[in-house]
Amino acid sequence: MRNLTFKAACRNLYELSRKGKLALLVHARPDGDCIGSAYATAVLLAAVGCNAHVVCADPLPARLRFIAESAGLDGDITLDKIPSDFAPGKVTAVALDIAAATQLGQLEGKYDIALSFDHHARSTPFCDRYLSPEASATGEIVWRIAREWIRMGYIDAIPERVAPAIYAAISSDTGCFRYSNVTPATHRTAAQLIALIPSHSDIDRLLFETKTPGRLAAEKAALDLLSFAGGGKIAVCSISLEQISAHNLASEDLDALIDIARSVAGVEVAFSIREEAEKSYRVSARSNSNIDVSSLCAYFGGGGHVKAAGCTVSAPTLEKARSLIVERAERLIS
Repeated sequence: MRNLTFKAACRNLYELSRKGKLALLVHARPDGDCIGSAYATAVLLAAVGCNAHVVCADPLPARLRFIAESAGLDGDITLDKIPSDFAPGKVTAVALDIAAATQLGQLEGKYDIALSFDHHARSTPFCDRYLSPEASATGEIVWRIAREWIRMGYIDAIPERVAPAIYAAISSDTGCFRYSNVTPATHRTAAQLIALIPSHSDIDRLLFETKTPGRLAAEKAALDLLSFAGGGKIAVCSISLEQISAHNLASEDLDALIDIARSVAGVEVAFSIREEAEKSYRVSARSNSNIDVSSLCAYFGGGGHVKAAGCTVSAPTLEKARSLIVERAERLIS
């Protein structure tokens, strides 16, 4: 497993494209960055004659399906719906926006992964990779790849369907350019993309202002389930499988939990804790201050960014999982 230079990674991706087909793997519970990056890469690969299919352990969330549609590609990304010739053992894979192999969920260990592109500072290598922690999103890296491929002579121009997918990726991972991971380079990239997109505001509206009834139900549940610790500096929204069922919430709706928790005035660190299976709890963490939530999540075997990270906690009950997280967070705040 090698850490590749950018030029070497661009060259390797092109060499892999000569196989004629590639699977593009994204992490379980896919978000806008991994989806936008993957579909932009698929369009880019098509420009050099390579058929690529996005593959994930979980279905494409309904709210992100517009990214696949804008790319003109198939939105059925779960393994049981992809064409048989993209099944494990039939095709080489490239990973996008994956910090550790465990993020592949049920796909972990199933594919031969030749190359990875990622921007998570805390990550565990699982194949040859190009890592760019200064990038606000993996989408930024894919845009740089597209521009480098022109310089390398692999393509004459960037396909028009690339820009909307990359803009969606970057906007999604930066909270519509509000988060601290935004850099001057992020804005320069956004300016280049906006010049190529008929209406970037439509993408932002679909990402941040359009809510399904399920999302609204999740936000209502989050308000009911919200609790505080550390003198109001820690907000936690925890939910059991029974409560998820009672509120009729889909997995893609549960992102609302962390958004509600982190929006409260005075909160320095926020968590959502959702029961996934017996004694297994998925934790999402966000920091509104200088607290490094990636280090907290790394303690439990997870990782991510300084201000946005995740992990899975094993505990006998939901309340015990909450107490473990809060105890660790209070150490960071004190």
